Amino acid sequence: MKGLEISFRDIGHSDAIEQNIREKASKLSSTFDDITSIRAVVAMPHNHSNKGRLAHVSLEVGLPGETVAITHDHHDNPEHENMYVAVRDAFEKAQRKVLKIHKRRADKSRRAGLVTNPI
Repeated sequence: MKGLEISFRDIGHSDAIEQNIREKASKLSSTFDDITSIRAVVAMPHNHSNKGRLAHVSLEVGLPGETVAITHDHHDNPEHENMYVAVRDAFEKAQRKVLKIHKRRADKSRRAGLVTNPI
């Protein structure tokens, strides 16, 4: 996908995770063809608790006129010790947010089209 930027923080680069992100970004941009860019940041911050290290994946999805930010910490989800699960969940959240924007825009267009001309 053109306009895809992937970076890793507090963790070494992983070709497998990068490929997984590329596949999910491609699927998302083929579902919503007006996506102009996707920026993914993969982090494995040091947690100061007895839990294992939890992955954090944040996304910025560029759409005409706005950017959708997906940032959610996974402090309470032990499944996010698995980087693939964290990537999956971030892209699922991105898809829901982008779909919501598309629906809002369609409703706005539909309402604008309902204005009638009095005769």
